[in-house]
Amino acid sequence: MKTIRRTLLAAGVAALLTVALGAAETSRLAGQWKIDLTQSTSIKPWERAELTIAVAGDAVEIVRRLQWGPDRKVADTTRAVADGHTVTANPVEHWLDTWYTNVYIGGNKQKQVTAAWLDGGRVLMLESTLALEAQQGDYPVHVYTEYRLSPDGDTLTQFELRSTRDQALVYVWRRQSAD
Repeated sequence: MKTIRRTLLAAGVAALLTVALGAAETSRLAGQWKIDLTQSTSIKPWERAELTIAVAGDAVEIVRRLQWGPDRKVADTTRAVADGHTVTANPVEHWLDTWYTNVYIGGNKQKQVTAAWLDGGRVLMLESTLALEAQQGDYPVHVYTEYRLSPDGDTLTQFELRSTRDQALVYVWRRQSAD
C-alpha cells in the first residue's frame, strides 16, 4: 500500500513540475520587446516598433506600438486564449501593416484570433482572420503568426504568413530590460 501511495505521490509531483515548467517557459515570452530593424522585414513607413507581451495562464495580450516621426504614434492590442481552440474577437480600427495601400479594415471591424503554445511553450502561434476593405469590396484575410523565443530568452523572432502575400514576413525583437 505504501508503494502505491509513493508511486501516486511521485506521479503527482511529476505532473505538477511539468505544468509549472510549461508555465514558466510560456511566461518567458512576457515582457518588453523592441524591433531590430537590421534583422527584420521592412516596417516602412514606421521607424520604431515595440511589443509588450503579457501572459497569465493561457491568456495572452500583445500590445504593438508603432511610431513614425515624433508625433505619429499608434498602438494595437491582440488578446487570445492560447488553448488551441478558443476564438477571441479583437476590435481592429486600422490595418497598420500596409496602411498606405488604400486598404482598410472591413466587415465587422474585428479579427478572430485562435492561439496555442507549441514546442513546450517556447513558441506562441496565432491564427487570425479578418476582412480588409478595398475598392472591390471586402476581402477575407488569414494571418498565421509564430513568436519563437531564442534559447537564451533575449530574442523573439516573429514569422508571419498572410493570405495576401507570397513571402513570409520576419521580425526580430530584442528583449528590453525593465527600467
